[in-house]
Amino acid sequence: MPSSLGDVLASLQLQRVDPAVFVGRQLPAPANHILGGHISAQALLAASHTAPGRAPHSVHTYFLRPGDARRPVEFDVADLQEGRTFSARRVTARQDGQILLEAMSSFKVADPESAQVVYQPPMPRAPAPESLPWVAPHFAESEEVTEGQWASLRWFERRIVDAEQAPPARSRIWWRPDGEVPDDPVLTGTLVAYLSAVTLTEPAYAARGSIGVSAQRDHSVWFHAPAVLSDWLLYDQSSPSSADSLALASGTMFNRDGGLVCTVRQEMYFPPPRR
Repeated sequence: MPSSLGDVLASLQLQRVDPAVFVGRQLPAPANHILGGHISAQALLAASHTAPGRAPHSVHTYFLRPGDARRPVEFDVADLQEGRTFSARRVTARQDGQILLEAMSSFKVADPESAQVVYQPPMPRAPAPESLPWVAPHFAESEEVTEGQWASLRWFERRIVDAEQAPPARSRIWWRPDGEVPDDPVLTGTLVAYLSAVTLTEPAYAARGSIGVSAQRDHSVWFHAPAVLSDWLLYDQSSPSSADSLALASGTMFNRDGGLVCTVRQEMYFPPPRR
């Protein structure tokens, strides 16, 4: 059941049923599991529709229930703040009255004329993506593991720079959408947040030494500058800690010219085997 970038973009076109209520369809997946990156991207888009003219500044998401990908999800948006510079929104995603996700997002007006202090970490050195071999978009799409079943993982290309197994299991990848993306800063930020959640699971698995059963618990993104999705972006990922059945993963993403796009944190839960 492979999907294309067009399928994902279509799923991000939410139906507005009320000024603050939206409905989004999901994409096919094994066991009808809704992908965390996909539903959180929809939640961010729902919030953005109530803050026109402002770009995403940050988003903090808690995943509470898995949901059923065969049915649409309702997104309720609460207006928490509408200031001169920032807008804050809370989004609750539901199916059959059950809460699947809670997300807090912030949007900001661009302020190019103010006095600014700008600094960032340097982009890690990496060979050009064109010099690296093709790989599947995600390990779940490899020939060894459920090839073609994760419809929500087939919208981007990637190249692996390196991947360490020992903690913190640093992994650097180049990625870009598998096709042209409309020139929309909100959609651009949404796809960056989407991808940031999808591949950040991998260093946590590598550091722990196995894949196993897991669940995304929370995911946070701070947006620093617009992503250039017409070219490759470098995503530097690692899993710095694991304790009490939880693993933390971190990432920084850069445009090809070295500009910092976003900083990401994500926590995954690895439940003990049931007896």
